[in-house]
Amino acid sequence: MKVRIKSIQTKIIGVVVIFALFIAISLTVVSVISINILNNRDSNQLLEHIGRENAININQMLISTEHSVKNVYYYAYDQLESLFGRLYSNTFREEYLEKVAQLALTEARGNDYVRSFYYRLTDTIKEGPLGFLYQRKGLGTYKELELTDLSLYAADDIEHVGWYHLPKSAKEGIWLGPYWNANLGTRMISYVEPVYVYARFAGVIGMDIDVNVVCAQLEEITVYNTGSAVVFDIEDNILYEKKYSEGLEKNSFGDAENALLFATHEAIETGHPVEYRGSSGIMKLFATKLSNGMTLCVTAPLKEINASRQMLLFFSISFSILLALTAFAFTYFIIRSFLKPLNELTAASKKLADGNFDVTLSYNSDDEVGQLSQTFSTMSASLKRYYDHFHNLAYTDSMTGLNNKAAFETTKEVIESEVKLNRAAFTIIVMDVNNLKTINDTIGHEKGDLLLKHVTQCMRETFVGFPLYRIGGDEFCTIINGADAQYLIAKLQTITAKRSEEDFEIFQCSYQIAAGDATYVKKRDKSFDDVFNRADKAMYENKKMLKEKAAHVS
Repeated sequence: MKVRIKSIQTKIIGVVVIFALFIAISLTVVSVISINILNNRDSNQLLEHIGRENAININQMLISTEHSVKNVYYYAYDQLESLFGRLYSNTFREEYLEKVAQLALTEARGNDYVRSFYYRLTDTIKEGPLGFLYQRKGLGTYKELELTDLSLYAADDIEHVGWYHLPKSAKEGIWLGPYWNANLGTRMISYVEPVYVYARFAGVIGMDIDVNVVCAQLEEITVYNTGSAVVFDIEDNILYEKKYSEGLEKNSFGDAENALLFATHEAIETGHPVEYRGSSGIMKLFATKLSNGMTLCVTAPLKEINASRQMLLFFSISFSILLALTAFAFTYFIIRSFLKPLNELTAASKKLADGNFDVTLSYNSDDEVGQLSQTFSTMSASLKRYYDHFHNLAYTDSMTGLNNKAAFETTKEVIESEVKLNRAAFTIIVMDVNNLKTINDTIGHEKGDLLLKHVTQCMRETFVGFPLYRIGGDEFCTIINGADAQYLIAKLQTITAKRSEEDFEIFQCSYQIAAGDATYVKKRDKSFDDVFNRADKAMYENKKMLKEKAAHVS
C-alpha cells in the first residue's frame, strides 16, 4: 500500500512537474515572441507618433501662414479686380494698399511665427506707392520698412528678389526656401501668391517665417534618450540637426549624413520606420513630408529602443526558470494550488501576445508565482503605457483654416469631464450661414466655398482669442468664457452685414450669419450637449428672425 501511494504520489508529482515545466517554457516562448513583436510595434508607433505629431505642429504653422496669405490675396484681388484700370492712380493706390496692409497686419498678428509680410506691386508702375513691407519687432508689433529696389538686382538673384520673380514666373502660390533673405538678414521660409488680374501681372503678396522659429520647435523634440529630429529642405540639404546649428549643404555630407538621407528616402517610400547604420551604431528612423515639401524625420539608436525589451526578456526568462525549479520542491497540495495561477498566467500571456494589454491577475500571494504575476502585470502595464501616449490630435479644416469636428469632439470630451466634476464654466455660440445653399445652387460651389472663407474671416475678426470650429457644411461653433456672448454675436452680425454689402457683386445676393448662445448652468445642465442644444435652438430662432427681416425689407 505504501509503495502504491508512493507510486501515485510520484506520478502526480511527475505530471505536475511536467505540466509546470510546460507552463514555464510556454510562458517563456510566448513572452519572448510577444515582447519582440510588441517592442518592434511599439517603437515603430512611438517614432511615427512623435514624427507625425511634430509634423502636424510644423504644418499647422505652415498651413496657417498659407491661409493668412490667401486671405489677404483674396481680399486684395477682389478689391482690385473691378478697379484694375485705377491701379496707376496714386490716390486709389494709397487707399487700396492701406486697406490691404491693415488686413495683412491682422493676419500676421494672429500668427506669432510670421517674421515679415509684404505686398509688392508690379515694377511697371513708375511713380507713387508700390506696396508695403513690415517686419516683426516684438510680440504683435510690426515696423514698416523701405521696399526693395528691384532694379538693383537681377531676376535670378534669389537672396534679394527671388520672392518677387519666382512666384511671378510660377503664376501660382508657391513656397520658397529655406533661403537666405539678404534684405532682412536671416534665413526664411516664405509663402507668396502672385496677383494676376485679367492675365496681367499686378504684384505679389507674401509672408515670411523665420527658420529659427522652426528650429526652436525641433530642438524640443525628444526621442528616447539621445534621439533627435532632422529636417531636410526640398533639395535634401540639412536645414536642422543638433550637430549643425546653421544646417549643412548636401555637397558637404559625409557617410553618416548620406546614410541618414538614404534611410529618410526609404522611410518616405515605405511609409514605415526603417533601420540604418549611423555614426552611433544601428539607428531606427521615421520620416514624413511637410506641407511645403520639406522632410521631417525622427531617429533614435536601436540599443535605446531595445533597452526595455532586454529587461523584459530577462525578467520573463528568469521567472520562468524560477517557476520550473520551484515545481520540483513543492508538495502535491502546493503544486495543485499552482494550477489556477499558472493557468491564469498562461491566459494572460496569450492575451498579451494578441496585443491585449488589459490583463488582470487575481493571484496576490507573496510566493514565486505571485511575484511572477506581479512582474507580468508590471510588464503589461508598462507596455500599455506606451499605447496611452498615442492620441489623435485635432486637425485643421482645409477649407476655412478653422478647427475641424474632430478637434471639437476632443474639446467636448474635456469639457464633459469638467461638467462631471461640477467645475465647468463656458458659453457655446452656434452659428449658421444664411443663403449659402442659394449661392451654391445659383452661381456654383466655387463661390460657395469663397463665401465660407469670407464668413470665416468675419468670425476671426469677432472671436479673437477664442477657438473656432467648423462642425458641418455651413455650421460653426465657438466656446467662450469670460466674455459677453450677445455683444460678440451683435459684433459678428455687424461685421458680416458690412462684408455682405461689399461682396454683393461677387455673390449676387446678401448673406448673414445666424447665431445663438447658451451658458452652462450648474444643476440645470447635465452634459455638454444640454448647453449645445440650447445654443443650437437659439441659433435657429435667430436664423428665422433674420430670414423674416430680410423678407420684410425686400
